[in-house]
Amino acid sequence: MERITSRLAAAAVVAGVAVLGAGCAANAAALPNPFTITAGYSAKSLGLDHPDALAAGPDGNLYVTDLSQRVTVISPGGEVLRRWGKPGAGPGEFKFISGDPTDPTDVAGRIAVGRTGMVYVSDSGNGRVQVFTPQGRLIRQFGSYGSGKGQFFLPGNLVVDGSGNVYVADNQSQTLAKFSPSGKVIWQIGGSASSDQDLLGHQHLASIDAHGRLVMVNDDQGRVLYVDPSGHKVDAFSPDSSSFTEGNMCEVTVDAAGDTYVSGCGPGPTEPTLVYDRAHRLIAKWPGMNYSLLRLPVFGPNGEVFALATDGSILRLRITLPAG
Repeated sequence: MERITSRLAAAAVVAGVAVLGAGCAANAAALPNPFTITAGYSAKSLGLDHPDALAAGPDGNLYVTDLSQRVTVISPGGEVLRRWGKPGAGPGEFKFISGDPTDPTDVAGRIAVGRTGMVYVSDSGNGRVQVFTPQGRLIRQFGSYGSGKGQFFLPGNLVVDGSGNVYVADNQSQTLAKFSPSGKVIWQIGGSASSDQDLLGHQHLASIDAHGRLVMVNDDQGRVLYVDPSGHKVDAFSPDSSSFTEGNMCEVTVDAAGDTYVSGCGPGPTEPTLVYDRAHRLIAKWPGMNYSLLRLPVFGPNGEVFALATDGSILRLRITLPAG
């Protein structure tokens, strides 16, 4: 397997030096790095074709979707364990499509893994969510194409809570819906009829914090939101949008300490990642030099941390933020 550890480590060192060297230019540039790269695996070495998303399971393995319309399961050490899926509309098949007609490789195939190990995949082109065992056996599916209750135009980000409820964002209708473990709609928020400005626009989500709140970012409003299990917004703040190439933020996640990570929507390899503490104070910045993140870190059960880079590499990280 082609390892890229040395090149990644060198990139991390260069990035760190650049941040220190620019310290006198701006306070933000003097912020510490939130993590360092300890290892990495290229998309080619893993047999991935433009990977779109990854999730960490309770077994410690990584689950990745890509343009080949498959799910690939990878061990923490970078070994490909199995794959499943193929293009199509039948059970267990996928149609990951791009929301941007100018870039057909930028497919939407988000993935999440619940506490029991069940794997949830947003099948964007088929307007549904499919649920699998960790070995790839289809358990059920829910949703269909349309605007009705429990339907999707373009299902995107999804998150599973500790009770097996599934939260799914629709990239086209700009709504967020909560589904029961069996796939029944519990509530839906957002959309053009929403009276809350923070809920008007595209919502991106990736995690649930220690308080059971769904952490999400609205890239149209430039706001990070915290939504409780009943669908009520209970907190929000505005990150520093000037740090991002296009001023928009498309990625957000939270770690066990309650720190919130935010990154931008810009295309190139220079998008930074900002980290805010529980009081919404900016405490760290990954400079986005050499390796910026396409998808923010996912956290494994034994302290493992992985992220997907814009070049398709899967990076193993070590969090360097002080405890507290």
